[in-house]
Amino acid sequence: MYEVLDKSDVKKLTENVYDYFKYKRDFETFELKGNIKFFNETEISHLNDVRILLKKILTVFYISIALFALLTILLIEKKPKRFLKNISLSAMISSAVLICLFILLYFFENNFLALFEKFHYIFFPQGNWAFPEGSLIITIFPFGFFSDFFYKLITVSLVISVILLAVAIAGTVVANYKAKVKS
Repeated sequence: MYEVLDKSDVKKLTENVYDYFKYKRDFETFELKGNIKFFNETEISHLNDVRILLKKILTVFYISIALFALLTILLIEKKPKRFLKNISLSAMISSAVLICLFILLYFFENNFLALFEKFHYIFFPQGNWAFPEGSLIITIFPFGFFSDFFYKLITVSLVISVILLAVAIAGTVVANYKAKVKS
């Protein structure tokens, strides 16, 4: 990237995209060094679609957190003595399912191009996601950027799921021990 673009231009473009995704501001066109063109209408249209998708993902994420908190409170209130066992069981099941999913996705990383294309066909069916080599959006966000991001996302998520699974198993063991001691 730095062979084609100036570092200060990359920094400014990255901040511009980041602020755009956070709905802080629209793109501020500026002249790039090296006679490179700023984002064209098609690139900006795709970035807008990405921004909308990110907003939907974050909405689902926040709703999920709220539902988790609400269900946890209800679980505590309904059966406080069995809370640890119930929450541990829920965490074990969800972690196990996620670990299986992440392992499956990890193996898809070997054919990331096909996964990348299918993702775009599903979430950007209007087709404004294919850009010629050398376009600004491809220069800043090359294929390797997304491949690396996907791999890191899967790896970190897998580690978190394994940790959550271990905590859930420990919670189940403690809950079972408490139940045996009481009886």
